[in-house]
Amino acid sequence: MDISSLIDSLHPLEVKVLSTFGTSSSPILQTEQLAQTTGLEPSQLSMAIEWLLAKSLLVVDTETATPIVSLTKTGELYFEKYSPIERVLSVARDAAKTGKRLTIQDIQSREGLEPTEVSGAIGRLKKEGVLLIIQGGCIESTGRPSQTAEVMRGLLQQLHGAPRELRAFPETQRQVIHDHAVKRGNAREPFRIDDRVTKALKLSETGVEAAQQLSRQGTAEEVSQLTPELLKDGSWRAKRFRKYTISLRAPRIAPGKRHPYREFLDAVKAKLVS
Repeated sequence: MDISSLIDSLHPLEVKVLSTFGTSSSPILQTEQLAQTTGLEPSQLSMAIEWLLAKSLLVVDTETATPIVSLTKTGELYFEKYSPIERVLSVARDAAKTGKRLTIQDIQSREGLEPTEVSGAIGRLKKEGVLLIIQGGCIESTGRPSQTAEVMRGLLQQLHGAPRELRAFPETQRQVIHDHAVKRGNAREPFRIDDRVTKALKLSETGVEAAQQLSRQGTAEEVSQLTPELLKDGSWRAKRFRKYTISLRAPRIAPGKRHPYREFLDAVKAKLVS
């Protein structure tokens, strides 16, 4: 396919991305740069890039994955009503002030927490030396502060409505994030870590030719329907009409048919009856 025919077959989104490369001073552009320059929605930009990659007009120079941390629905709930480790610690300190004996069942009934949430919080606080399990299975506060509870509260405040890169946090906070991030089989966690993939793209040899051709001929607005207004004022001359082709395959029509198991049952029934 020659360059002119190739350009005529391009979607307006593809034309916009190619034109951006043609006018850029840098041969390599990040996806964020393309989003800012083209003004396209993320879904539109993603489609255009995938189409251009499939047509070998763009190539990926580098690809990096950046871990992004955000709050889950559980995390938002913890932000408003405090996390289990904070609530367990608060109950234990209140009991220490009043001298009341405190059991795990007392915490569950008072705070309305799941058994796994209570046991996980107590295990962490016990490991830090903040809580003790004394005779009779009662819980006693040692009066020490909990680094995990303090870090958890700070993370919930920082991430509330504002996802951040994982590398922006110090090691102590990253450890808490990893310990309380959503994992397979354990979705009730406050943090989610997702990889944000960033691609550095550049034009292929064919892409360079196409971008240069677009730069020379300019990009007219593409329309798909010739309206009376366009004919009346003659503005159709400056428009680029979307081409149609009859060489494309028509959608395959799948006829209705019986389910194979239904056919088997009918065949067995017919044999038995006959």
